[in-house]
Amino acid sequence: MRKFLSTTFLIGFLFSFATAANAEIKVPSQVGDIYVQDYANVLNREDSQTLIQLGKKLEDTTSAQLAVLTIPSLEGNDIKEYANTAFRKYGLGNKEKNNGVLLLYAKKDRQIRIEVGYGLEGVVTDIRSGKILDQSAIPYLKKGEESLAITNTYKSLYNVILNGSEQTGHSKTSNLWDNLKVFIIIAIVIGIIIIDMMFFNGVLTYFILNLLPALLSSSGGGGPRGGGGGSSGGGGSDRKF
Repeated sequence: MRKFLSTTFLIGFLFSFATAANAEIKVPSQVGDIYVQDYANVLNREDSQTLIQLGKKLEDTTSAQLAVLTIPSLEGNDIKEYANTAFRKYGLGNKEKNNGVLLLYAKKDRQIRIEVGYGLEGVVTDIRSGKILDQSAIPYLKKGEESLAITNTYKSLYNVILNGSEQTGHSKTSNLWDNLKVFIIIAIVIGIIIIDMMFFNGVLTYFILNLLPALLSSSGGGGPRGGGGGSSGGGGSDRKF
């Protein structure tokens, strides 16, 4: 009987442990542009808009995505696991390059972390991300200046990613290829129009012009920007203050 009770207790304990270990981490859904997800309401309006503009500029220049997520609490979860889960949910960075970075701030837990995608681990190294937190975030968080801490940290990461991409040539190569693609598309369109006018009396051109408004309206180009499908490499640093 004693052996049976011991076995039952052991099974129950292991089951409870496994359930707790596999508990789902609840990450809030994206609202608006991916660059700023301020669920702890620590950013003032001006700083929030500044970071969104920087995020758009960085993505347009390098294809990298830099996002900040603030939450009231980790709800007992490890900050590294939470950041990794949030990173995957938002799909930060380009899918092929995995060049995303997430700045996570948990208000009640007094913890902050920088999570880095595979493609930027050579640029935003663990040592560098730690220094950024020590210099740009922690001194201000200790004084209760949360918005300033998040903004300074975001700007520091922005500069590191931008300069790192330029040094590796990713930005210039990407822009050159983008310009070349536009030129090729324009040349193809002009060629089609010329052939259409010569042999089909402009029927194809007329059809395309009528179809174009529908295509543009369905593209959703003016909506909020989301993640590009990237994944985290587990690199980065975190601090508790």
